[in-house]
Amino acid sequence: MAVYKFKLTFEDYEDTYRVIEIKSNQTFLDFHKVILESISFDEKQLASFFMSNDTWRKEQEITLEDMTDDPENPIPEMKTAKLSQFVNDPHQKIIYVYDFMAMWTMRLELFGIEIKENPKFTYPRIGKTVGLAPKQYDKVQRFGLVDDNEFDEITKNYLDKTEEIGGEISDDEADEFGLFSKDADASEDENLNSPSIGLDDF
Repeated sequence: MAVYKFKLTFEDYEDTYRVIEIKSNQTFLDFHKVILESISFDEKQLASFFMSNDTWRKEQEITLEDMTDDPENPIPEMKTAKLSQFVNDPHQKIIYVYDFMAMWTMRLELFGIEIKENPKFTYPRIGKTVGLAPKQYDKVQRFGLVDDNEFDEITKNYLDKTEEIGGEISDDEADEFGLFSKDADASEDENLNSPSIGLDDF
């Protein structure tokens, strides 16, 4: 059975790449799993392959799960779609998107075909690893979110601070922890300066 050799690169990490070797009769689901293994990502998120032309323009999509509501125009699923059904160019290009919130985008380019598989290997396999893959949830951190451990550490530091000063903190110290915002102070000042309404006004 023929073996395809693909080079996987990240859209935003030029010095990192993987070589993936996969048999032509294996499925895109097999491809999906070995890609995640090669970059140490978990399998908790959705993903899609997009067959591409020479300029990396997305064409036919192959999904992890059936996402279409149109039975007359079904989208191929990874578990049944075999690479040999879609690879029709000796330099075939494929775009792989993982986690549609973080939008990890990887490029796969076919650069070699072995006529026969090597009996010493189990396919698909990671043929070569160069560079460190980014952390899977790195993009979440860019949006300013924190994980449970970081939240616990922030909370602990805050509690330690209040204990040191007897459970009360000044406005300046509160600002250090972001407890008060300028907008909130401005709102309070407006409320203090606005005329009050008493029962006599009715």
